[in-house]
Amino acid sequence: MSRKFRLGQSRDAQDLDAPDAYAREGKSQSKRRQRSAERLVSDNEAHDADAMLLLPDPGPWLHLPEATLVWRHSQIVDLELDDGTPLRASLAGKLKGVKLVVGDRLRYSAVPLEPLDPGLAQAQEGAQVVAVMPRRTLLKRGGIDDREPWQLICANADELWVCAAVVDPPLRPGLLERAQTLALACGLGFRIIVTKRDRASRQDLLPELDPLRAQGLPILETSAARGQGLEPLRELLLGRKVVLVGHSGVGKSTLINALAPELNQRTGPMSRYGTGRQTTTGARWLPLAGGGTLVDTPGLRNLSVRGLPRTLLPQVFPEFPGSWIEDPMALDPEDEALGLDYPERLLSLQRLWLEMEERNPNQNIHR
Repeated sequence: MSRKFRLGQSRDAQDLDAPDAYAREGKSQSKRRQRSAERLVSDNEAHDADAMLLLPDPGPWLHLPEATLVWRHSQIVDLELDDGTPLRASLAGKLKGVKLVVGDRLRYSAVPLEPLDPGLAQAQEGAQVVAVMPRRTLLKRGGIDDREPWQLICANADELWVCAAVVDPPLRPGLLERAQTLALACGLGFRIIVTKRDRASRQDLLPELDPLRAQGLPILETSAARGQGLEPLRELLLGRKVVLVGHSGVGKSTLINALAPELNQRTGPMSRYGTGRQTTTGARWLPLAGGGTLVDTPGLRNLSVRGLPRTLLPQVFPEFPGSWIEDPMALDPEDEALGLDYPERLLSLQRLWLEMEERNPNQNIHR
């Protein structure tokens, strides 16, 4: 008996065209299936991941004032002027397909240069964004497939701080290694912030972090409940734009409230399954009264490195020889002859090595 595939399950255009497998489909499903099969066969899905991040030339608009994007609501954006004044604006037509992200520096006109869309009545001030300035840095992670190769996190930041709780949820070194890879890829400074340190005994030295300590990475242990380790963070924030990432429940919002109570970030308890509850629904640009800026991001399940170059791996795993990094899949982490102090590091290297060249099962295999 031949196997029947539904749309999206098959990697072969011929399977998508099998009429006997879709005898009961409706007209709309049939059209979607046919369009998908045609794209696979005609090679019309070629995408350049880097080209999709190109921005329109801002040259004609450099005489206009500049502001920072702090939040986007579809075609309405909230801006922060250089003096801290908030401003709501609409997007000019040529920018409606551009991937904007928190931290972008935008040029805007106080008087709309194009007719306003009648459905955008929220832009009460009438300001209109017409250009995006070149990004100094762009923090991004791997996307879903070739049609969405990147998921943008923040622009124009200086450092990436990854938060990891000692418990609830448990500390996962794999996320720290991924965050380090993303920071290296976009040229950001990198720090590890250990939260909820009061939940573990002082005798627990967190050996999971030993390979990262051996690299000389800055690791700061904090407890928002007891005020531990907060003053060094305040000093590090002065004059910097810092992005916070981490799993749901690690205490990013609680840490922000401890550093800047005036922001009053919403927090939530752990779920009944021991996982965090997501209280941040989108990246937020949060200027601090004492100086500096924090970018709070939603809790992440994963930081994909898909599409990033493998040339970053020697900096993430400096303890391994170059020959191992070139082909880590030929090694067995359980082989005692390798003399590994931390076999899980080799496992992590293998996972990242595979993912960096991974092809999405729904992308065009005929290219």
